[in-house]
Amino acid sequence: MRANIHNNIVSGPVEEHIPAHLSYGQFIYDKFKQGGDKIALISAETGESVSYKYILQNSVNLATALRALGLKKGDVVALSSENRFEFTVASLAVIFSGAMLSTLNVTYSPGELTHILKIIKPKFIFSSPIIAQNLYDCSKDLPYVEKIILFGEYDVVPSIFYNDLIKTYVNIDDFQLADVNGAEDTVAVMCSSGTTGLPKGVMLTHINFLTLSAHMKYYLSTSQEQSKKIVKTGLTLIPWFHAYGFITTMATMCMHVEVVFLIRFDEQQFLETIQNYKINMTTIVPPLAVFLAKHPLVTKYDLSSLTEVWCGAAPLSSEIQKMVYKRTGINLIKQGYGLTEVTMACCVDLTGGHKIGSCGTPAPGMKIKVLDIDSGKLLPAGEKGELWIKSPLRMKGYMGDPEASNALIDSDGYVRTGDIGYYDNDGYFYIVDRLKELIKYKGFQVAPAELEAIVLQHPGVADCGVVGLPDEEAGELPVAFVVRQPNVKVTEAEIVQHVAAKMSPAKHLRGGVIFLEEIPKNASGKILRRELKALLLSNKVRKSKL
Repeated sequence: MRANIHNNIVSGPVEEHIPAHLSYGQFIYDKFKQGGDKIALISAETGESVSYKYILQNSVNLATALRALGLKKGDVVALSSENRFEFTVASLAVIFSGAMLSTLNVTYSPGELTHILKIIKPKFIFSSPIIAQNLYDCSKDLPYVEKIILFGEYDVVPSIFYNDLIKTYVNIDDFQLADVNGAEDTVAVMCSSGTTGLPKGVMLTHINFLTLSAHMKYYLSTSQEQSKKIVKTGLTLIPWFHAYGFITTMATMCMHVEVVFLIRFDEQQFLETIQNYKINMTTIVPPLAVFLAKHPLVTKYDLSSLTEVWCGAAPLSSEIQKMVYKRTGINLIKQGYGLTEVTMACCVDLTGGHKIGSCGTPAPGMKIKVLDIDSGKLLPAGEKGELWIKSPLRMKGYMGDPEASNALIDSDGYVRTGDIGYYDNDGYFYIVDRLKELIKYKGFQVAPAELEAIVLQHPGVADCGVVGLPDEEAGELPVAFVVRQPNVKVTEAEIVQHVAAKMSPAKHLRGGVIFLEEIPKNASGKILRRELKALLLSNKVRKSKL
């Protein structure tokens, strides 16, 4: 994508106009109807597959049943489940009904669940058995929650069964979707931490989703034209309850790409799935790129079918990108950047490798500016600061929290991202890290992601997370938590020396190295640095100052 830089503001190409009356539900209904008997989804675990017609038929049946139970336009329906066929059907049924879909993380603690349920106030909750008890306990005393609808066949908690609701056949052609105003009506409430704190409910409109779907089609079409290779099969591993997983999977299905899904990441199964189904495209997160770059199991599988690998959710270093290519032959991993508050994809690298390390240029209709962290001054190319984004993809707001919504948006309509980065003279962006995760060493700003990328270059390191250790004299000292490669006895001194040889003095691992069995991460693959910080500040691990 070509970018335009004017007065230190970087703009993407002109946005294609989408009429405000359009419905995302109608868009999906039409696309799935066109899909007919073509396979839409395949479970990698079981090998079971379903067609577009099957999904659409069950979605229409379920939507009709939900309306009979009292669901109406403007109601909220929560959905908490691992990736499974019912997830897609339930999502579409809610959207077809004009209600608002809110997908909840299956790993939420009772405190997080209670917090978000009180914000979204769902009428119904769809639940997988793995989280049903938690959801029941947190919602049983909430007056607005009328029913839990359970996937599966076992009566885990007081509920009604999804399987019973889809039994009654409804003619697809006779079904009437709810009438919506695409620009004003919320189609989904996606969970985000915002820039800080507990989950917030991000309200996204039908136009937000339609615009993102148009962008996804544009990205994939452009990339296929460049590579001269057609994408027929995709692999989705990112949890669908996460905005990244849900939106990209739905957009891919609407392009009639056959989608294979995994419930969880298992090293062998992930590689076998790519090999056996000849996967052409997948979306990943940086830890998966590290796995491809370093794990010994990877070279035992044929991954040559992969022509499109897209990475998001956190910064991916150019070093890891190069290592994956050298080791597997997978062409450039296309890095993207986005946030839930701007309907995910804000930038995608479509250069084919000319700007390795970049997450690309702004999406159509998007403007991005970089502001100095301390002064708020508008910065030119090459200078690092906080990214602010203006786009038709901007959220409607945080549900039930207008103050937080207003605090996130400036007078010109730009959304504060909380991310640190810069752009080059061609308008390509490079993400450094999260503002709140920067380490301050004697006045210098040290990005954990940058140090992690360097540590991961060491052949004895399998995974890494970096945080700051509070220090009275220096402010904070960088500390690396490291997972060793199997059967490798790399030492703390070796890693410290490795970093010192490549980085400026302020970025040395003066807080030392701590070895762990596993780096804690959330469902979308982001390193949970707050957990590493808590571990560091406890007495459970050794702390050393160098």
